[in-house]
Amino acid sequence: MVYLLKGKFTNINANWPGSSHDSHIFRTSQVCTYMEQNGGWANGVLLGDSGYPCRPFLMTPYQNPVIDHQKKYNRCHCSTRSVIERTFGRLKRRFHILHSEIRMTPSKACKIIIACAILHNICILLNEPDIEDDGLVIDNDGDLGDRFFGDQDGRGVRDHISSTFFNR
Repeated sequence: MVYLLKGKFTNINANWPGSSHDSHIFRTSQVCTYMEQNGGWANGVLLGDSGYPCRPFLMTPYQNPVIDHQKKYNRCHCSTRSVIERTFGRLKRRFHILHSEIRMTPSKACKIIIACAILHNICILLNEPDIEDDGLVIDNDGDLGDRFFGDQDGRGVRDHISSTFFNR
């Protein structure tokens, strides 16, 4: 799980194996706990792909947008969320060990991933050039995963955002 600020990693959790679902990692994170207690779209929101539940503080794309402003919302959501995909690409190009399975103990692999993220941030601070792009393909598929309903559901917030800002 990763959060970015201008291409730098601001929060990273590398304590789960690669087969763990992103939404489970988020659901058990300190960031999720904080957002549940203090979040709300007025304080800012997080963007997730369709594998995450739509929550008041975690906006996901519409599954089947039918209204024009829902389609506009999805386009803006996708282009904004692609920042993280590009940042992962930059990180992997900079540190080749992250291209495939790290064949070390899980605790050592976690340390390597976090060290790479810290070094990536240092490279940005020092204005180090990026490694050449080798035709990276961005996977925006996103597993549908579990859905939340009721009090935790953020679809009303998403509807408000899309109709207010994209219904023009």
